[in-house]
Amino acid sequence: MISEKLETVHISLTLDTRKREERLPVAIRINQNRKTIYYRTGLKCSVPTEWEKLLKATGRGANKTNALYIEKENQLAIYDRVKSTILELQRRGEFNLDKLKVALTGRSAETFTGTWLSVIESKKPGTAESYTSAYKSFTSYFGESVDFSRVSVDLIRRWSEKMKANGKTNTTIGVYMRACRVIVNVCLRKGQIHQSQYPFGKSFEGKFVIPKGRTRRESYLDVSTINKLLGFKAPKNWSRPMTEVRLQAIDLWMISYLGNGLNLADMALLTYDSHYFQSGGNELKFIRKKTMDTTDEDIEIIIPIIPELRRLLDRHAAKPVMDGLVFPFILNGNTDEIRVRKLVAQWNSNIQDRLEPVCKELGIPCKLSMTYARHSFNTNLMLAGVPELYVSQSMGHSVRNVTEGYTALFPPEMRMEYNKRLLQIRNA
Repeated sequence: MISEKLETVHISLTLDTRKREERLPVAIRINQNRKTIYYRTGLKCSVPTEWEKLLKATGRGANKTNALYIEKENQLAIYDRVKSTILELQRRGEFNLDKLKVALTGRSAETFTGTWLSVIESKKPGTAESYTSAYKSFTSYFGESVDFSRVSVDLIRRWSEKMKANGKTNTTIGVYMRACRVIVNVCLRKGQIHQSQYPFGKSFEGKFVIPKGRTRRESYLDVSTINKLLGFKAPKNWSRPMTEVRLQAIDLWMISYLGNGLNLADMALLTYDSHYFQSGGNELKFIRKKTMDTTDEDIEIIIPIIPELRRLLDRHAAKPVMDGLVFPFILNGNTDEIRVRKLVAQWNSNIQDRLEPVCKELGIPCKLSMTYARHSFNTNLMLAGVPELYVSQSMGHSVRNVTEGYTALFPPEMRMEYNKRLLQIRNA
């Protein structure tokens, strides 16, 4: 809408496109020396419709009372306030992006918790959500204004003890501590804390050791147990609605297991692409969402549709249409990234809850989740003697593009044969 340069600072009123949403936040983008912050104005616009109308709104004649023009004037007024703040800081010779944030929000970054919030703002939605959960846990015990001088092994140990006392698992504590470690490293690089304060490391150094969660070996089902799950018959005393959702949970878990450890996020976005039709409907292909933006090359994964997987697809998948979703019922038409993430989390939670009574009936001594499906795929194929390279690339662990990797090394017939071993009980 508007853009200008104030000495070394570039400032513009624009859309914050960092998140994939149907309606994007309007924000003032401030850039200096390749570093950027966004100050949101509180307005959201759809692209391109609402944003283009806002840009074109004029104050001529009767339009002076038009709601759209009034909103445009409000946005420009916010821009002017931010611009005035920048000019005042520059006049005093005190301008930097951290001081600007303090001036605009009233929230000081000159504390450990303030730095934590600044890091959260710089992260992508998924990572930001994890760091925010860790921040909320930390500040619930120590408050929202923790000075750099308080960072120590003792503080981190006390946080860990408080989380354990409140029932947090080692897995959760480990996730939170790793987020905290990132913040501590940022503070160390900025000179906000001294190396002697660094709390993480080896036990013999007197440092805090970040706990590990359940290992992959613990988080898998053997082939015999998986076959029992595949052939599960619901007890007659279960109600029909409960039976239906629990059997669906089993099927979705099994689709994940037989689908190369496919997670729910990828399952929700899985489509019938050209590879599916070129393979005669015998294979699905996708790019793993978790690695989509983290490597130089796309990591394509090919799923051989073995007979048991085909039966599950016949039961739950949509009719094959080019670029159509395989499982449209998971997202139910939602495309907003925040909403998609919440829906996937809810499906994961529901599946875990619905599998619990199934596990009790079968005598499976664990709380089964979708994570077990992925780890079971990896472990059972390795135990079945399948080459590690195939298993690794089938799960998207390799950074090489699949068309130059296991497509050439492992032709379709071999891929099909290897995945069939997921349900074959090995001889002792």
